[in-house]
Amino acid sequence: MKKNRLGNRSLAIAVICMVGCLVLKYFHIYEGDWLDILLAGFEAAVVGGVADWFAVRALFQEIPIPIVKKHTNIIVKSREKLSAGIVDLVNNEWLSKDMIRDKISTVSLAKPIVDYLLEDDNQEAIRKTLKPELEALVLKLDQDDVVHTLEGIIRPALKGNNLAAPLGNLLKQTVENKDHYGILQVFLDVLKDKIASDSTLEFLVTEVQVLVNKQKEGSQIKGWLVGAGQLFGAIKPQRIAEGIQDQLIQLIHDIQEDPEQHKIIVALDAQLYDYGERLTSGDEKAQADVNQFGEQFLERLLDSGIVKQGLTRLKVMVKAHLFEDENEYTELIRDKVNTMLLSFQNDDSKIKQTDLWLKSTLLQLIDTHHHKIGELVGESLQKLSNVELVKQIESKVGEDLQYIRLNGAIVGGIVGMLIMIVKIYVLGIY
Repeated sequence: MKKNRLGNRSLAIAVICMVGCLVLKYFHIYEGDWLDILLAGFEAAVVGGVADWFAVRALFQEIPIPIVKKHTNIIVKSREKLSAGIVDLVNNEWLSKDMIRDKISTVSLAKPIVDYLLEDDNQEAIRKTLKPELEALVLKLDQDDVVHTLEGIIRPALKGNNLAAPLGNLLKQTVENKDHYGILQVFLDVLKDKIASDSTLEFLVTEVQVLVNKQKEGSQIKGWLVGAGQLFGAIKPQRIAEGIQDQLIQLIHDIQEDPEQHKIIVALDAQLYDYGERLTSGDEKAQADVNQFGEQFLERLLDSGIVKQGLTRLKVMVKAHLFEDENEYTELIRDKVNTMLLSFQNDDSKIKQTDLWLKSTLLQLIDTHHHKIGELVGESLQKLSNVELVKQIESKVGEDLQYIRLNGAIVGGIVGMLIMIVKIYVLGIY
């Protein structure tokens, strides 16, 4: 602000010095050619300072002098022309298409971007910026529209797949490696407990009694024999059922003791392996049956809502592991990303290729949207009121305008003294 007063001070000094010279001359305190020269200089300085003050003020304010005032407040009155000139200057000179193209062609765009992304502070800022948006996106994973879209993608993919061959290989490997024996042991334990239960014994007793009754109802001789067996205690449904129950439990125990050598398991393994062989060798009927069953099973699995359940669990896991706090998963992701960025940074061919793509994309955007630069500048100017516009311009160039006023006073003073010197010593007419 002090520098903005420079013009006023220079004008005040010129006025004071001019008055001083007039006082010396009027009261005959000092007389001589040099007083006349100084007086002429300060008079010219006052005229120059006042003229430049008027010119500067006329740019920004209206000066209430008849006739003259219509040529003042030039910035406000010429606002439309000024705005159009600024827009044209920015659009066609300072930021023209050719200038932007030339500038883009001389710089690398990809490397500075990678360098920026590798800085820790920038990574943290980007993470904080993207975290709310990514978290909001993850929370929408199990919404109905996402589920339906994903199901619509999966369902066609279920058709026409050859599930038979991989299932056949799986069966053969399972039998060869005895991988199913662990599940077999669990199944046999459950089966043994079920058979040994009282409810199973009651069921067996009932079934044996039904079978005995059917035998009695067969022929007359069978009826007499069965009746005799019941009479003499040879046929007792309770005892027969207990015997069956004991035999079944013993069978299960024998299988569990040595499943690899048991006839039933050996036969079952042989059947499973043979079926696996049929599936892998091209048995069309076996493959068609398995593929049809597989498609139906997967369709029912989709209908059961498995996709929504899976997405819900995925949403919860991702939110817990990636968005709650810093943990091993977020550190792993950051390390992987940084590794990829470093690899990219050190690969000149990738940098060059990415540069070409970025520049091509930018040039296309410039060709399509270059006019928006001028529109943006014009819109920004239109938003300013007259007072704001004048204030902003004056704040930027006010100091230089004050120097114009100072220069006007100095130059005017020098010219005034030179004219007086010529008049006195050259022309001798003063």
